[in-house]
Amino acid sequence: MSNKVVSLAALILATTGLGAQAQTLTVYSPQAGDDRGAFITEKALEAGIDIQFLGGGGGELFDRLIAEKSNPQADVVLGLVQPSMYQLKAEDMFEPYVPSWAAELGPDFKDADGNFHMFWQTPIVMAYTDEVSGDAIPSSWLDLDDPQYQDKFTVGAITSQTTRMILTGILWRFADPETGEIAPEGWDYLRAVYANARVLPEGADYWQTVASGDMPIVLSWLGGVVNNAASNNIGVTYVATEGGTPMVAESIGIINGTDDLEAAKAFVEWFGSPEFMAAYAAEFNQAPAHPEALANSPEDVRDIVGQFSPQSIDWDVASGKLNDWLETVQLDIMP
Repeated sequence: MSNKVVSLAALILATTGLGAQAQTLTVYSPQAGDDRGAFITEKALEAGIDIQFLGGGGGELFDRLIAEKSNPQADVVLGLVQPSMYQLKAEDMFEPYVPSWAAELGPDFKDADGNFHMFWQTPIVMAYTDEVSGDAIPSSWLDLDDPQYQDKFTVGAITSQTTRMILTGILWRFADPETGEIAPEGWDYLRAVYANARVLPEGADYWQTVASGDMPIVLSWLGGVVNNAASNNIGVTYVATEGGTPMVAESIGIINGTDDLEAAKAFVEWFGSPEFMAAYAAEFNQAPAHPEALANSPEDVRDIVGQFSPQSIDWDVASGKLNDWLETVQLDIMP
């Protein structure tokens, strides 16, 4: 960690009075269960901030936060994406707080009322391995019903926020942009996608299945593909899909009702600082939303995220319709 990050954290702790009595924060995050959670925990502790993670899929954590609304167990939520955060805002789940680093964020990366702020810009990508070539290379998310891709990809669990973003990106192509209502052909297309997708047996290693060549089409978030392809020695090529790529942003916000408000503010201030975001980007190949952090990120991070054109999605409308869409997927679409 840079001296600037440590100094920033020390200043925060001194001004909030946390230096004498450290608080242990409970952070709900999809990032808890892998190397990212360990990295954040270690670096936060070095900065004098003690956290404990509770992990799970983004959808699972969203449901848990709603269920705990009258008796909050989390202090901070970290890593949920726009639809979940806007829905939590509608439920009055946040303690508004505007950290100093938010001033440099673009308007698309912060809630106008200061309830939460976004720290990553994450393309939800379609990629393919070296097993795919020539006319078999997909060019669009609307190619997934092609018979040649039967069992060549999988759609993840609906509790995963990555899966929810994949579904949002597909359905939005068939949505009324003002109401979010999906045209019948959109549901027909999604039904064909699920019929084409492989259902992995419980306990199967997804990336080993990709590495074997049996499932050469990958649908996932960019950082996950970059890291897992490297660790499994898989060559992948990204598709600059027609109609754009869903570009989602992970957020951080303080839960309304936290017992450790000042510690939570200190953590948000430290975590989203451009110094720590740049260090995180270098460690995990993700692109920060903060312009200074992005400018100080590795060149390959900047180059990779620059490959993708964002899909135009009205997240306010999509967020309000997502639960209805997911219910339809579960009841009428999934096999």
